[in-house]
Formats: sequence, structure tokens, C-alpha cells
Amino acid sequence: MAQKVSKYSGFALLTIGLVLLVTVFILAYMEYRGVVVPEMKTQEGFISWILSWGVYIIMKIAFLGVMGWVGSIITLRGVSLITSGEERY
Repeated sequence: MAQKVSKYSGFALLTIGLVLLVTVFILAYMEYRGVVVPEMKTQEGFISWILSWGVYIIMKIAFLGVMGWVGSIITLRGVSLITSGEERY
């Protein structure tokens, strides 16, 4: 009975982890496709845009990195729960 519960929990964690990982890749791709480079009228405006855009990208990369990290850990735990019932000592 405990092995069944462990296996079902493993499949649930695997599904949640994979959904998180796919979500990270979709969000990153949407961000990649949505970048608009402004016209360079003045050098100060362009430098201001680069700095504000850089801060935004750093925050976005941190957010996506944490989401990807958590998704991979959850996926790893799900796979280990699925395979733990099959091990024999």
C-alpha cells in the first residue's frame, strides 16, 4: 500500500515539476519574442533605456531561474519517488 501511495505521489510531483519547467520555457520564449529596440534619437535616451531594460531582464532571469530550479527539484523528487518502490536490497 505504501509503495502505491509513493508511486502516485511521485507521478503527481513529476507532473507538477514538468508543468513548471514548460511554463518557464514558454515565459522565456514570450519574453524573447517581445523585446522591442527603441529608435536611437539621443544617446542619453538610449543609455537610459538600456539601464532600465537591463534591470528588468536581470529580475526576469532571476524569476525564471528560480522557477526552473524549483521545477527541476520537484521533477527529481517525483522521479525518485517513482523509482524508490522498484529498488530491492
